[in-house]
Amino acid sequence: MTRLFIDTTIEETTSIWEIEGNDARYLSDVLRMRSGEELILCDKKRVDHICVIENIAKGHVAVSIKDRHPNTNEPKFLATVYQGLAKGDRMDLSIQKSVELGVTRYVPTSCNRSIVKMKPDGKENKIERWQAIALEAARQCGRGIVPSVEAPVDLKNALKKACEENDLVLFPWEEEKEGKLGTILDTLDFESNPKIAVFIGPEGGFSEDEASLAQECGAKLVTLGKRILRTETAAPAVLAMFVYRSELN
Repeated sequence: MTRLFIDTTIEETTSIWEIEGNDARYLSDVLRMRSGEELILCDKKRVDHICVIENIAKGHVAVSIKDRHPNTNEPKFLATVYQGLAKGDRMDLSIQKSVELGVTRYVPTSCNRSIVKMKPDGKENKIERWQAIALEAARQCGRGIVPSVEAPVDLKNALKKACEENDLVLFPWEEEKEGKLGTILDTLDFESNPKIAVFIGPEGGFSEDEASLAQECGAKLVTLGKRILRTETAAPAVLAMFVYRSELN
């Protein structure tokens, strides 16, 4: 069912809701929806409102609210992915799959081996595009929020901030042999909604100096197994482990 996110709260007494602007054009022009079709409005309080289109026109859609219930699709963890800037569509794929697997924030990060350099004149357009990818992924998988894609940061500042703000900071590194992610997750209390930051290297991985800096800041170096993952695969792989430990184990 079509899902829209709105940045306000729909009160329980509300029976008719007016949709305007880009969302209305999305319904009428892109999806070509018609009167009588159903959709879901997810509001600021993460409540899903089941609606039926009563009237639809370009720039304006009126819906009646038939049912409502809290959205329960958000994970128990609050995860921020600091993704090393990568080229081509690798960032696109990483963002899409990370949103599907429960990321809360996604922060492009400049690393020593990042091939891509974000130019100031194109940065806003790139972030807007990435945010649109996050929105579509959130719609598709029934999220209760749209995860934010933030402005790029450099690794040093990102590590400092992440270690100050999170309960756990993970730094997967291909040279690490001892740090077992499973062992760390076994001791993590997911019922407390832990804040977790995950740092993912670019195509060439993290350098030894970056790994040392991560340890100095308080991050835990971990291995993701015997195989070296592509940069766009690593974040979704880690998030999938979080989902397994918090929901399926």
